[in-house]
Amino acid sequence: MDEVQTKMFHATLDSSKTWKQIVDALATLLTEAHFLIKSNGISLIQYDSSRAAMIDLFLPSDIFQEYNCKGEHAVSLGLDELVKVSKRIAGDDRLEFNLDETQNRFEIRMIGQAERTFKIQILTPPEERTQKISPTFEIRAEMLSDAFKQAVKDIGVVSNHMKITVRKGSLDFGGVGDVGEAEVSMSLGDESLLQSLEVKQDATSMYALSYLTEIAKAISSETLTLRMTGNKPVMLEFSIAEGGLIKFLLAPRIERR
Repeated sequence: MDEVQTKMFHATLDSSKTWKQIVDALATLLTEAHFLIKSNGISLIQYDSSRAAMIDLFLPSDIFQEYNCKGEHAVSLGLDELVKVSKRIAGDDRLEFNLDETQNRFEIRMIGQAERTFKIQILTPPEERTQKISPTFEIRAEMLSDAFKQAVKDIGVVSNHMKITVRKGSLDFGGVGDVGEAEVSMSLGDESLLQSLEVKQDATSMYALSYLTEIAKAISSETLTLRMTGNKPVMLEFSIAEGGLIKFLLAPRIERR
């Protein structure tokens, strides 16, 4: 019998860049990644250690060139090890993933000028799996990712927190600190960095820049979708590969009066 067919999980990915983007995104906030591998794809729903932020990742099976999964598998891996292994991937390598439950290893094979194989120890998964949450939002804004990244950097010059204010037709980022204040405003228009804006109700919320800075580093797509409601968590969502999706959910900082 073909060895591939006997494995509980086997997949190949032609784009090493896609895999590196996934690993780098997870490593911004997590020390361990708790993947759930099923027949329809790979998912991860997980809080960071402080429970201030959540990552929701889904990689559908069809982003892979080959994908075979028998049953459902919870696979926990250390991010330090994943990052180190991913740095060894050459740009033109084809990747192969296998699950070896007998040796408790997750195998990453890099097929290029040489064929290299890394087997990473699978960690004990958490006793309880984080449940998917589906909050409703009053605001939906789509913008160029670089515009958001620049706004985070601009506000970071003066403040440790960023206030996001949304009104009909405009999206504003602001910050106040001991050295002064900064504001970045975007309005809808033909040449705007803001591509679309849906506002059911005006909203204002404040978020920690330390988290937003890390999330901004993880964004690898050209566009970003921001969803929020006043003084509620903000969701930052972007695509990865063809059909993959990463969502970051960040709790607000409640201002004391």
